[in-house]
Amino acid sequence: MADTNLELVIDGDGHLVEDMDAIGEFMPEDLIPKDLVARQARGWNNSLGLFPAADHLHAAQPVRHPKGSFVQADADGWVDFLDDVGIDTAVLFATRALTSGMITNREWAIAVTRGYNDWLHQTYVQRSPRFKGLGIIPMIEPQAAVEELNHAVTDLGFCGAILPSPNLGRHHGAKEYWPVYEEANRLGCMMAAHAGGHSGLGFDTFEYLASAHALGHPVTLMTSFASIVFNGVLDKYPNVRFGWMEGGIGWFLMCLERFNRSYETHQFVDPRLATTKSDPNRHKTADSGLKR
Repeated sequence: MADTNLELVIDGDGHLVEDMDAIGEFMPEDLIPKDLVARQARGWNNSLGLFPAADHLHAAQPVRHPKGSFVQADADGWVDFLDDVGIDTAVLFATRALTSGMITNREWAIAVTRGYNDWLHQTYVQRSPRFKGLGIIPMIEPQAAVEELNHAVTDLGFCGAILPSPNLGRHHGAKEYWPVYEEANRLGCMMAAHAGGHSGLGFDTFEYLASAHALGHPVTLMTSFASIVFNGVLDKYPNVRFGWMEGGIGWFLMCLERFNRSYETHQFVDPRLATTKSDPNRHKTADSGLKR
């Protein structure tokens, strides 16, 4: 392992590249055939079928990534990477499955999130104690999301779940999602907001993916953070460990600057917010959910 001057180094947002065929093996056969030939005939393969595309901006672009990026590495390959760069533990995040919030079919959303979580557990988490899982949940059906969150944390030992952004249909602080936060509060687990696409944010006509990528992540996090703070979610569910991932720190400073003044000058006539304060300093926010 590479030498570092730190006692413990954690990758709090370790992206893996999903094996779609393998995930399909964990899904009900009436939704996806177990026979690979039949599955491919129905359109399920390593690049299509299980999760929606991120957006039009990620396609048809002359983009080069750094060498070694987006490699579909198995558990052994991931351990080799951790050793090479001196990381002790990684919280494993979805990549293509970050678009799970865009799924409009409830039955599919329930099945594919369970399939992904069980695949992640068997393929990575069970292979090495250095891997910590973060699940995906079917937010389109909040009660099913509650059940899947419980399965991910209680049965699989995950740190919590990802809050897909920004295409859920409602913002993260919306009341229909409160049962999910109530369960996360009971479990004392992580809920991590993470961008999964950049469409609908004002960037749809950008010519270059880099510009949408640069702004899409922090803008998505600011939207999520504002809705959760101003809707009183942090106060109502204090045991949830919320995280806002992969957006740097600048967005948070902007929120610190803007939230309090806007709250003072645009107070809501809403009894639910009577005890809500928008000052993010009152709450511990983190960029990692690793406490399990």
